[in-house]
Formats: sequence, C-alpha cells, structure tokens
Amino acid sequence: MPKVWKRGAVACLVVSLAGCAAALPPRETPQSSKVIKQNSDDKEVADGINMIKDGKLQAAIDGPLSDVASRLERQYANSPDQVYSPRGPALSANYASLAKGDKKTPGHGKRIINIGPAWGMAYWARGYAYGDMGRYPEAETELSKALALSPKDSQYLGELAFVNQRQGRYDDSFKLYRAAIRNIDLMDTWPDAEKNDFLCRAYGGQGFDMAQLKRYDEAEKAYGACLRLKPDDAKSKAGLEGIRAGKVPVVGK
Repeated sequence: MPKVWKRGAVACLVVSLAGCAAALPPRETPQSSKVIKQNSDDKEVADGINMIKDGKLQAAIDGPLSDVASRLERQYANSPDQVYSPRGPALSANYASLAKGDKKTPGHGKRIINIGPAWGMAYWARGYAYGDMGRYPEAETELSKALALSPKDSQYLGELAFVNQRQGRYDDSFKLYRAAIRNIDLMDTWPDAEKNDFLCRAYGGQGFDMAQLKRYDEAEKAYGACLRLKPDDAKSKAGLEGIRAGKVPVVGK
C-alpha cells in the first residue's frame, strides 16, 4: 500500500528560491506601499537552503536562516506598518492593494511595507528543515510565521498542509492544500512545468487526506485532478488504484 504523501524533493527548494530571488520586488507604485530590497539577505537564505540540500539541517537553521530571521525581527519589531515578504510581482501587487481593501484584512489603512522575499523564505526553509527532521510542531511554528508575512504563497501553504498531514490533522491539511491550489496564479515566477508539478503534489496530498477520512469519492476526485495534469504520476496512480481496490493509503516514515 502506498505510504504517506510526500512533498517535493529538497532540490525543489533550491529551484524555487532561485526563481523568487531573481524576481525582485516591483518599483513602488501605490502611494500606500513601500518596497525595500534585501539582496544580501536573499543570498544568505540561498546559502541556508543549499545547506539543507546537503543534509546540514540544524546548521542551516541555526546559521544563515536564523541570522536573517532574527535581524529582520529586530528591525521591524515595533513597526507601525504592515510588513509583507512576498515573492514575485503578483504577490507584491496583491499585498500592496490590501491597504485599500477589505477592512477586515490585516494592513487595511496602514502603509504596506514590502521587504522582499528573504524573511518569509527564511521561516519557510526553517520549517522545511524541521519537517525533514520530524519535528512537526516546530515546523508548524516556522511556517505560520512565513504565512504571516506572505499569506497567499502557495508553497508555504502546501508545506504547512504537509506538516498538518503528518500530525494527523487531515481536514486542516486538505483546506491548506485547497488554499495553495487557489493561489497558484500568484506564483508568477514559477514556470508552468513547476506549477503543474506543485499542483499535482497538492492534489495528491488532498487525495491522501480524504482517504484517511474515508471520504473516498473526494479522494478519487483529487487523485484524478493530479493525473489530468500528469497522467503518469506514480503516486496518484497508486492512490487511486488502492482506493478502488479497497486499500487505504497508510502513513509511513
């Protein structure tokens, strides 16, 4: 029987960071927003992610990733502004518009500060590393911080969905995957192939969640959505075949 639905390989971290770091925040256009570039921090986060790729998980957390996160925490601790850390033009524009949007939205009526991707990426990478070590509560804390800085980032949402799944919170996981899928068009620095890979993993994660909750029709629908994007995806094929054979996917190590 297929084991727990896995997120992407560590290599995807590096590819994704390269894409977001190359896409600098747009020029300041709305009067209510300010863009601050953090190129040196981008490099330090990239160094940390490469350490994760090399298996130096705790060293990456304690070294460059915490260095960036701690420095920016101190810098913006008492800021009266709403600070966001988006990747790419679409997320940047979306958050900049929040100052004039729904009054219930964090940042309404405040100046929006766009500090670039590094701060959110540092939290996300720490969360990824904690997840790889099986330290899921710590991973959840870090990923929640990343989402506070970039609440519509599909990759952050997908990683938190995975962490919830590993802790048996399948309904919460499903909803987070749904949000990740819904916001995929905002990941405009990703090529279409990377978007499709991510979407297939997210749909597959939803399929696993629904199978655990014995909602088999919804599980089949989710696995099928992945297979429409990638007809040869082995995990979704196995999940779908398992359900049809009366075998529910099981959580593995």
